[in-house]
Amino acid sequence: RILRVPEKEGMEPAEGRVETYKGLIFANWDENAVDLDTYLGEAKFYMDHMLDRTEAGTEAIPGVQKWVIPCNWKFAAEQFCSDMYHAGTTSHLSGILAGLPEDHEMADLAPPTVGKQYRASWGGHGSGFYVGDPILMLAIMGPKVTSYWTEGPASEKAA
Repeated sequence: RILRVPEKEGMEPAEGRVETYKGLIFANWDENAVDLDTYLGEAKFYMDHMLDRTEAGTEAIPGVQKWVIPCNWKFAAEQFCSDMYHAGTTSHLSGILAGLPEDHEMADLAPPTVGKQYRASWGGHGSGFYVGDPILMLAIMGPKVTSYWTEGPASEKAA
């Protein structure tokens, strides 16, 4: 049995503040939050590289991509452990291109091609890194991790 019905007054949904940046739409329901421009701060520099690469701008193309790969099942399964099977000039092309100056092409790059892949003995987790360019690995992983994977027992075990 219903004892009472709550009053609907004061139960309206909060009105969000909607702002856009480079065609992306952001909403915020915190009335005390700073404006979007202030919140994004220095991240705008990186967003601009991706969204303002040319005067034409960026276009989001809807839809779903599905892939059927005629390969050994291990090829696809190992992708959950790392990205080492991907060629840096094909699968992550848009990210690489976004960071290049406009007068540069992919042919100007010399991406690393030698790496190692590691898998944890539990949980299906893992990682991989390119070790052919120690400066790149050092920049991404830092000195302690780089030393661990390239000089220590972990390197010998993975070889």
